[in-house]
Amino acid sequence: MQLSRFTDYALRVTMHLAVANGRLMSTREIAAIHDAKYNHLAKVTQWLATEGYIETIRGRSGGITLAKRPEDIYVGTLVRKLESQSSLVECMREDGGDCRLSPACGLASILKDAEESFFKTLDQFTLADVLKRQSGLFDLLLGMNTEKPS
Repeated sequence: MQLSRFTDYALRVTMHLAVANGRLMSTREIAAIHDAKYNHLAKVTQWLATEGYIETIRGRSGGITLAKRPEDIYVGTLVRKLESQSSLVECMREDGGDCRLSPACGLASILKDAEESFFKTLDQFTLADVLKRQSGLFDLLLGMNTEKPS
């Protein structure tokens, strides 16, 4: 399974904001850190705000910040919301796709079970867990958050 770039950026944004510990960051700042396109990251932050993961403060001294504690953001829930529209294979699409093997193929149910196992694993971890699990990740993100983008 491959996560979309949108999901990848949503995870990165929430990790940066968790480390920022209430300090407002701008979408441009995070885009510069990751050498990402601002317009794409703006769509990500808009989605995160709509879903209640982040707060946006407008104006000259505005920015974005987490709307929830990192302990309350479950990775599985976030990824599931973002990846629910994509399907692993064509026959798993809502419209059934165009695969000629679909009427007799058992692969879709096996892949569905595997996908559910993937999400169940992610459901066990919060954003706070992600920052604790990887040695040095917290410090790395903190350093990135304090560097001035060029």
